[in-house]
Amino acid sequence: MPPPRAGRKTAGASKEQKMKEEEIVWQGPSSQIINFGTYFMCGLLACLAVLIFIALGRLVEHPARFLVLGLLLVPLGAVFWKWTVNRCRHFEVTSERIRITTGVFSRRTDELELYRVKDITLIRPFMYRFWGLGNLVLTTNDSSTPTLTLEAIPNVQNLHEQLRKDVETCRERKKVRLAELE
Repeated sequence: MPPPRAGRKTAGASKEQKMKEEEIVWQGPSSQIINFGTYFMCGLLACLAVLIFIALGRLVEHPARFLVLGLLLVPLGAVFWKWTVNRCRHFEVTSERIRITTGVFSRRTDELELYRVKDITLIRPFMYRFWGLGNLVLTTNDSSTPTLTLEAIPNVQNLHEQLRKDVETCRERKKVRLAELE
C-alpha cells in the first residue's frame, strides 16, 4: 500500500474543514411570555363565565344556564391556539445562518445568511427582564427579510455577542463588506 501523497486528505479532518462546519448556536421557540396578555384576558373571561354560571344557578334552575359554561370553550380555544402557534415557530441560529420555521398545519422555513446582517439591536423590555428574556432585532440587506426579530429569547445577551462574532466571521470568510452611504 503506497503512503499518502502530500496534499491528500487523510482520516482526520483538517483545521480549515472544522472552521467551515456549521455549528448550532441556539435553537428553540420564543418564550410563552409573549402571549401573557392573551392568557391573562382569557383567564378573566373564563372566571367571568364561571361566575355567571354560579349566579344564574342561584337565580334560575334552568338547564340553559349550562350554555354559559360553553363560553369557556372560547377563551380555552384562544389560549390553546396562541400556545400552539408560538410552539410551532422555531428558531435555529447557527454560525452561518438563521432558520425560522413557522406554521401549524403547513410549515414554512425561511433562512437568513449571517453575512447579510447589517446591525443587531438588543432590546430587553421591562416585563421580559423578570424572566431573563430579551429581543434581538436584526437589520439586514436581504430584500425578503429587511428586519428580523427574535422575540422573547432566553440568555439573549450571550446570543447577541455570539451572533456579532459569527456575522463578522461570515463576512470575512465570504469576503463581503458593507458599504454605508450617507
